[in-house]
Amino acid sequence: MKTKTVLSLLCMLGSVGWYLSGCGRIESYSEVPEIHFKKLVFVDSLDALGEILKKAVITFSFIDGDGDLGVRPQEKNPDGTYKPGGGLSRVYYTWHQKKSDGTYEPYQFPEGDVTISSEIPYSSVMDKSEAQNQTLKGTIQIKLDTPKKPKEVDIMRIEFYITDRANHQSNIEYTPDFSILNPSESIE
Repeated sequence: MKTKTVLSLLCMLGSVGWYLSGCGRIESYSEVPEIHFKKLVFVDSLDALGEILKKAVITFSFIDGDGDLGVRPQEKNPDGTYKPGGGLSRVYYTWHQKKSDGTYEPYQFPEGDVTISSEIPYSSVMDKSEAQNQTLKGTIQIKLDTPKKPKEVDIMRIEFYITDRANHQSNIEYTPDFSILNPSESIE
C-alpha cells in the first residue's frame, strides 16, 4: 500500500514539474512591436473621380507585447483629427526604386512625400488578443498608394514599419523586389 502511495505521489510531482517547465508558461513579448512581411498584391481601386488606380495591399504579421496597437474610435474627434495622445498607431512606408548600379533611391510622390503613413484601425487587430496577457498577435493588411509614374526604372521594393500608441517603432521590413510596371499577382 505504501508503494502505491509513493508512486502516485511521484507521478503527481512529475506532472506538476512538467507543467511548470513549459506547458503552462506564459510567453512574454516586448512592448516594442515586431513585424514580418508576408505578401504583396496589387488591386484596382477607384479614386474620388471614378478613375481606376492601382493600390498595393501589403500583408504582414505582428506581435505587440503590451497590446497598444491600432487606433481606437474614441481616439478621434468627429472631424477625423486625433485627440491628444491618439493616432500614433500607424504604418509608415517608403517606395524605393532600384537604380542600375543595384542601389535603391526613395521614390518621391508628386506631393513631395517620400515616406507616407496610414493609421492602423483598431478593428484590424482587436480580435487578436491572447487570453493569457495583453499580447496582440496576428496579421494586418493595409492598402498603400502606388507611384503614378515611376522614373526610368521599374524595379521597386517597399520599406515599412509600424508604431503603436506609445510610439514604439517596430523593426523595419522590406518587400522583395518587383516590377511596378508589370507586377506579379502575388509577391511573397
